[in-house]
Amino acid sequence: MRLRPASPADDAFVANLFKIVRADVFAAAQLPPAMLDTMLDQQFRAQAASHAAQFPNALSFVITRDARPVGRLLLHVDAHHWHMVDIALISAARNQGIGTGVIAALAREARTQGVPQLRLMVLASNSGALRLYARLGFVSTDAAKSGSHIMMAKPLDGQAISQ
Repeated sequence: MRLRPASPADDAFVANLFKIVRADVFAAAQLPPAMLDTMLDQQFRAQAASHAAQFPNALSFVITRDARPVGRLLLHVDAHHWHMVDIALISAARNQGIGTGVIAALAREARTQGVPQLRLMVLASNSGALRLYARLGFVSTDAAKSGSHIMMAKPLDGQAISQ
């Protein structure tokens, strides 16, 4: 597993990854395939615009295994915390330790740079991700709960998480 900076050549992979990850969420709507594809395209563009507005200096990476793209990471970096804006893997790369490896590597690097915590927002309904993040030492921060998402943080300096 390796992280490399994303380039414009990765745009199609990132858009397709979004569709793969989000298709299950919209499956209940039972839309015709063409309509589902159009809606996922719109959702992807909306998410990309939102991320660009909220995190204009975020770093975009592609996660690779054997030189093939298997995921993406969008990371906002500042002195107080690193925020994992988006992390996603293709289905075939899940449950193989890749996400755990990415997060462990980020934690090591952030700790080396004196960053006290990693943060992320996760869909409250994403039970698999919630279990993974809890296992990796992330805790929910009460101050940042919304209806659909939960803010989680992982302390890197031995201190309690600031709310």
